[in-house]
Amino acid sequence: MNGEYSDNRTVEIAGDETSSKLSVLSQKIDGLERESEKIISENKKYKEKIEELTASVKDSDAENVELKKQVESAESENRTLGAVASRAAELEAEVARLQHDLVTAMSDLQESNVELSEVKRDLEELKGKEKEKDVKLAAIEKERDFLVVKISELEENKSDFRNEMAGKEKEIQGLKERVEELEAVVGKNVGLEKLKNELEKKVVQVEGKIGVLESKLDEEVMVKERLIMEGVNGGLNREIVADGEKKGLIGGLKERDWPVMVGSAVALSSDSDAHELESDHMMDTLFQISGELCVSNVDD
Repeated sequence: MNGEYSDNRTVEIAGDETSSKLSVLSQKIDGLERESEKIISENKKYKEKIEELTASVKDSDAENVELKKQVESAESENRTLGAVASRAAELEAEVARLQHDLVTAMSDLQESNVELSEVKRDLEELKGKEKEKDVKLAAIEKERDFLVVKISELEENKSDFRNEMAGKEKEIQGLKERVEELEAVVGKNVGLEKLKNELEKKVVQVEGKIGVLESKLDEEVMVKERLIMEGVNGGLNREIVADGEKKGLIGGLKERDWPVMVGSAVALSSDSDAHELESDHMMDTLFQISGELCVSNVDD
């Protein structure tokens, strides 16, 4: 933009210099014309005086000597007039040259005006492009802010997912400890052995779900990195982000079937030797696990 303004300023300065030159030439021509008119007027007066002196010589011989002196003086003045006439001719030639220079300067000024118009038109086009560039830049900055917000949300979700996985791992560890307690209580009871196996299967399922969570977390990180790259290139697809937000990373991995499983185990244990002391302790343990799992599901 500074270069374009400098070029425009240069054209305007060139136009001002041409106009100044034309003004000086016009003033000089006017002065020469006035000087030429003055010389012509003086020449006419001298000629009239010579004619008067010549007439006086014819009228009086007595005044011949004086007249001769006056004639000599007039001739001297006539020679002066000749020099003045020569100077006037030179001035007329200079006036003609200045007039030619004036015509040339006017032509140059017209060409400069045409160039100035073209430069102004180019300047307006560049200003239009600059405005368009500002609009695009504002859109890019808005897109960047949008990406920053999305990245912050993804970082928060990532932290929540890690906390959730940590909770699930603690829950699995608690379940393993409960299974160990059940193993110590049930002994060789076939029904409780079956319950233990089912609980172990559920533990394996929960571990598998945690693996799915970790896999989907990795996918979410990859989506975030891709969003960053696409946002820098101006090609963010908000529909992908929105769809990713709707789907989430957890899906349907709530353990709603845990209370049912524990209830089945309770029913199974009721059909066995439920009157013994260690069976009563097992029942209390199972009900405690069932309550904890229900609370966990409500929190989810």
